[in-house]
Amino acid sequence: MTPPRFDWLAPHYAWVEAATYGGLLHWCRTALLGELTDARRVLILGEGDGRFVSAFLAANPVAVVDVVDASAAMVALARRRVARLPGAADRVRWHVADARRFAPPAAPYDLVVTNFFLDCFPASGLTALVPHLAAALAPGGRWLVGDFALSAGGPARLAARAALAAMYAAFHLTTRIPARRLVDPSPLLRGVGMELVREERRLRGFLTASLWRKEE
Repeated sequence: MTPPRFDWLAPHYAWVEAATYGGLLHWCRTALLGELTDARRVLILGEGDGRFVSAFLAANPVAVVDVVDASAAMVALARRRVARLPGAADRVRWHVADARRFAPPAAPYDLVVTNFFLDCFPASGLTALVPHLAAALAPGGRWLVGDFALSAGGPARLAARAALAAMYAAFHLTTRIPARRLVDPSPLLRGVGMELVREERRLRGFLTASLWRKEE
């Protein structure tokens, strides 16, 4: 399966995000950052232009991080952002790679991060990807997921469905992500032995930051 094409979007992603959601997506990425200061071996997938990894490295002065993104242009932006943090660049290994084929070099990790990444995959892709990533996580390790979600019902759910339909149509056309709709990864995470330990929500649950822990 061909990886999505995010290179063309890389120079524009920050302002497109700001124009559509202001700072809310970055809030979602970093809402649980205070829970992660004790992480030491970290795997971040689909990092994009580096806003999460730079915030994480600033908050955690000792962790060593593997960053995986299929877009060379996004990785280049992220590297430049991290290079502005004194001493941070030496703690990051960059991988331009498809996460579905990536062999984690430093497993087991004690933290996996997937911000606005799992939503790029259809159900069949997540069924293969989630166990692959869970296997790279040490017992007791944690998994941070920042992403969109559908509320239980009512007008908020209808509004969320409309917003997601527009986003998926646009991203499928422009980047060729394989997903056409949002798939809730929670059942798959529970199926590989992950337990939800904390969750923060905005926009009636449309944006959700959740922290999961792998059973010992």
